[in-house]
Amino acid sequence: MNLIDCYVTKILGEPYRMFGHWWVDVEYSSRGSVTTTRLMFRTEEAARAAKIGHHFLA
Repeated sequence: MNLIDCYVTKILGEPYRMFGHWWVDVEYSSRGSVTTTRLMFRTEEAARAAKIGHHFLA
């Protein structure tokens, strides 16, 4: 499976805790298209550190 570079373009809400992890709803850009997803983090500090331009693989 190949992974694609994704970059956060907008934070859609505050971090929240669910299933023992911290989540942030974001809008992201990848290969010229924009869509939304939830990013999962282990700590609240890591979730709050997600900013516009944050890079992740999908």
